[in-house]
Amino acid sequence: MFLLATCVAIEYLGPIERYSLRDRLPGIIINCVGGALTFALIWPVKWVWSAMGVAPFITIPLWDWLEPLGDAGLAVQAAVLVVVADFLAYWRHRAEHSWFWRVHVVHHAPRELHAANSIGHPIQALFSFAFIAVPMSLIQISGPTIPFVVGAVVSLLALYIHSPTAVNFGAARRIVVDNRFHRIHHSLEERHFDKNFGICFSIWDYMFGTAYEPGEEWPEVGVAGVRSPMTLTDYLKLPFLPEASGSSAESDPKGIPATES
Repeated sequence: MFLLATCVAIEYLGPIERYSLRDRLPGIIINCVGGALTFALIWPVKWVWSAMGVAPFITIPLWDWLEPLGDAGLAVQAAVLVVVADFLAYWRHRAEHSWFWRVHVVHHAPRELHAANSIGHPIQALFSFAFIAVPMSLIQISGPTIPFVVGAVVSLLALYIHSPTAVNFGAARRIVVDNRFHRIHHSLEERHFDKNFGICFSIWDYMFGTAYEPGEEWPEVGVAGVRSPMTLTDYLKLPFLPEASGSSAESDPKGIPATES
């Protein structure tokens, strides 16, 4: 909630679009539900690996390598974990478009894009668990502080990149994702489809051929043919409605003729 409040404050700095607290309330609730579910899934992972006797055999001894560097090792450790987590998030995101679009459509459906609407259906926590939490749980770390820091950095960026503010990273967006770069990913315009999947780093998009440089573009967002959810109930039931049955983004789920939301 602190990170979300920080992004809402940023949205008041040079706002491109303005939204009230009432507009943000459904997204805030969904963010809380998804966060709690993610924590509930991730918390016992280390215990499970230990109980199964898996961790000692395949754990990557990252902290053993970095501990001799002292404080510098802590900084390098945090940076490595952010990069690894974001690399995994990039491929989770690609998978959601290719295989789990009915669930991921909840994230793309809003026609009003802001930090509170950086939401996903609670079911998406399962994808984060499988694609990110499980592999990262096998990396040795120095203690609980580093995951907290890494989580805060990644979460803050994941919220900010949806903010309708003039505050952006300019030329640095060729490395780090900003709100202009990510808005392209939510665009209704066909030339933007399947672009800019990165959450923290845009380098993955440039490496794997999914980058689109936004320049000064600020497109309308949403999914054609999908009514923008307005209530908590709308968000929760959307994956189970016929309108969410479009195939993956790579099969052009936004190519349905637009309807009024």
